[in-house]
Amino acid sequence: MSCSVPAGKRVAIAGTGTRALCFAKGILHRVSEYSQLVALYDLNPQRIKGFKYLLKNESIPEYTDFEAMVKEARPTHLLVCVPDCAHPQLIEMGFSHGLEVVTEKPMAMNREGIRRILQAERKYGKKVCVTFNMRFSPYSEAIRKLMLDHPIGKITNVTAEWFLDRTHGQEYFHRWHAKMSNGGGLLVHKATHHFDLLNWFLDDEPESVYATGARKVFGDANPFFGERCSNCPHANKCWAVLKSTLEDGDLNPGSDGEIFEKLYFEAEKLDGYHRDGCCFARDIDIYDTMNAVIRYKSGVMVNYSENAYSPWQGYNVVFNGDAGRIEVGTVDASTRPGNFRGEDYIRILHGTTRQNITMEELPFREVMSPHGGGDYALYDQIFGKGGADPLGLMADSRAGAASALVGITANESIASGKVEKIGLAELF
Repeated sequence: MSCSVPAGKRVAIAGTGTRALCFAKGILHRVSEYSQLVALYDLNPQRIKGFKYLLKNESIPEYTDFEAMVKEARPTHLLVCVPDCAHPQLIEMGFSHGLEVVTEKPMAMNREGIRRILQAERKYGKKVCVTFNMRFSPYSEAIRKLMLDHPIGKITNVTAEWFLDRTHGQEYFHRWHAKMSNGGGLLVHKATHHFDLLNWFLDDEPESVYATGARKVFGDANPFFGERCSNCPHANKCWAVLKSTLEDGDLNPGSDGEIFEKLYFEAEKLDGYHRDGCCFARDIDIYDTMNAVIRYKSGVMVNYSENAYSPWQGYNVVFNGDAGRIEVGTVDASTRPGNFRGEDYIRILHGTTRQNITMEELPFREVMSPHGGGDYALYDQIFGKGGADPLGLMADSRAGAASALVGITANESIASGKVEKIGLAELF
């Protein structure tokens, strides 16, 4: 499918947080020849004002009323960047007004949300486009191309490890993401990226999951806690205290020094949302340590792990086949120690025994633009010139559901202690 935005389209952004800021900058400064940012929608008017301040653009119309936005700004496309729990509602609202809808991942945080989106697609004859920027990085594209050539025969099993460093990981426990009811935890909000890549690399769909989850560092795993960092009695000795600037290159690629102040602290008096909530609060119910065994339609078994407190950040994936093995690994440049000299790699082992084994190694230098080059390529394809998509970079509702459902089902498995069926086929 194609969900690129042809030239002259008018884009409205719903939700004016940090991720939306990246998209807005991309539309204004990278693909303005093809798309125009015509409206900003958020329930908190102060956040919109801070958003426009950071954009250094005061001319974009701002709205807290969706109906008024559609009528006055006349958008043709809606970009959904609100908290995950509100995705289905905004997607349905966009469709009901005749808009094409692009949504940030995850498409939805639970089964009810996925059903609502699919029902809206059928009712209004529309298709939602889900943004998976990790697909668009040159590194991911190289892996996808390699896997489509089947260089190691039939894939039998996969080991996949994703690790967030503490600077990035703790952010999820300071924010709205720390509650399952807002985003389904890291197995949905964050790991939907990982599960989408695995589904895409394997060109397969998941069928069942058995998972475990725990809090080993954050939440009630820590002996002391407070209400929020700004008034916490432990702030002078807490390693996780929120700093005045957001140093995470993933969450703040533009290094905006006033991002907390303008988007959150000045806006909190209107909605009560505290961006510096204690990441050791006792009501945190998401996990920081997660493992899952995922079974695919083809019979491939994936052993998956994720933790949110690693010394550095990246992932390692091993694909075992009946005629060899592929190993891939990347470490985020901003988290590498000064004496680290390694490169990202793609290693291909051909053969079946030590007598006939050969190795081919493809070093891969990391692209330094946001999200490993994924953001810029994503903007270009969706809101820019677009073009052919031979690798299937663009993701529709089926891909969005397939990735989110792995995490949703993993949460169900943790709760039940049993293997749980994903049920993707029953939804389509």
